[in-house]
Amino acid sequence: MKKLFIVLLAAFVFAVVNPTKSEAKVMYDGAEVVKGQTGKMTFKKDIKVYKKNPNGTFDSLVVKRNNFFKTYDIEKYDDKTFYQMGQYRVQATDLVVFKEVPIKIRSSFYNNPTYIYINRDGITNSYGSYFREQEGYSYISFSDTNNGQKLNFCSGDSDGSYDPCLYYLGTDLKIAETKSRDSNVRYELTKDAGGKSTPLNEVKTETMYAKGTTFSSYGTEVNGYLEVSDSKGYTWLPVDLLKPVGDK
Repeated sequence: MKKLFIVLLAAFVFAVVNPTKSEAKVMYDGAEVVKGQTGKMTFKKDIKVYKKNPNGTFDSLVVKRNNFFKTYDIEKYDDKTFYQMGQYRVQATDLVVFKEVPIKIRSSFYNNPTYIYINRDGITNSYGSYFREQEGYSYISFSDTNNGQKLNFCSGDSDGSYDPCLYYLGTDLKIAETKSRDSNVRYELTKDAGGKSTPLNEVKTETMYAKGTTFSSYGTEVNGYLEVSDSKGYTWLPVDLLKPVGDK
């Protein structure tokens, strides 16, 4: 009995001296930030917001004045901005007060982030373009401005005659984890699917591929898409529609 007491006492002391570690919450502007969050939103008066159901119908929700809500995906097109608030989509108006989470804080949730440009206004050719930091080739830094925090993507060495950096507003970027997979692995499509030039759901399909088409993997997965190639070139396809196959 005495031996059991000593063991329990030792376990108690160990627990006090070495408490179980838990991940610290990420806080900004007095509230917790979660992965995938782009900002928070309040409303100047009670308003009704809507979500579209798969069958084409809409559900509505009344949100109260001054209550804040986390926002996630952002869409910008036709000089309009839309925020995704859970399942509900809200257009930016004078009644909406949006405060972004700085891109540096958003990036901290990812081990190897890929940044995808999601602004369809302005230079439309940039929509869907993506980039990531690569040691020895490019680097990323952040800077605060009157219009929010910017991400600075710089590549190559400059002799001072040009600026080697591109600058992006944080709200123009979606962040996704970059996952490494084995390269040169052969995959087969499990159903017809459209290949895209960038790992973004909203960009248009470039080429349709039939079920059973085989591809070789480049070894990079981003935002639920795998970069693969076939005789026509490279493309991004949904990971969940690809299955590894052996040599045929």
